[in-house]
Amino acid sequence: MSETEIAEYRRALPAEEKRLGAAREIAQHEQAVVERVLMEIFAAYPFEANHAYAHSKCMRDIRSVSAYATLSMLMNDPHWFRDKLLLWLRTILQALYFPDREVAVKKTMFGASSGGDVSQLAVNQRSIFETYSKLKSVYKEKLTPESFALFEPFLDQAVNTLSSK
Repeated sequence: MSETEIAEYRRALPAEEKRLGAAREIAQHEQAVVERVLMEIFAAYPFEANHAYAHSKCMRDIRSVSAYATLSMLMNDPHWFRDKLLLWLRTILQALYFPDREVAVKKTMFGASSGGDVSQLAVNQRSIFETYSKLKSVYKEKLTPESFALFEPFLDQAVNTLSSK
């Protein structure tokens, strides 16, 4: 957001300063978060062997979800997020062929996994679920608990909508 947009947001919604602070924090970490998600997902899934320009397309999609989730958080409007991006992106992503993992999920005795049991999902939904679950988990690591609490419902919405039928 530009300084003019921030000033307008403050003027229109002075009670939402916490959301504005969270949005600034998200913007500060977004590039590193997206790059890490891409690196980890590409290590497990053979996207580049199956799709031309896989890296740039995945980066675009993940950044779009992050940006729209941030705007939705600022507006506190999950319906806008669903209607403007998620339903369209789900249709596109699920129409593509995404191969299954080449690297098995590491089982840990005491750690959290990357986001649940994906074996119940269709093969082309698994990487979508894991990508956006990983986006959520990396933001959870990077953001303050207060900022993450405001952002989490929109990340959950992205995971659930994009990976559902």
